[in-house]
Amino acid sequence: MKTVQISLNSIDKVKSFVNEITKYDNDFDLVSGRYV
Repeated sequence: MKTVQISLNSIDKVKSFVNEITKYDNDFDLVSGRYV
């Protein structure tokens, strides 16, 4: 497993990122502070 830290400072950027990663047949965990 690989861990990468990114910064998405708006809801629109989060939505765009999620739309992009769902194109791949892999599992992703997004963490925000104490939320997964």
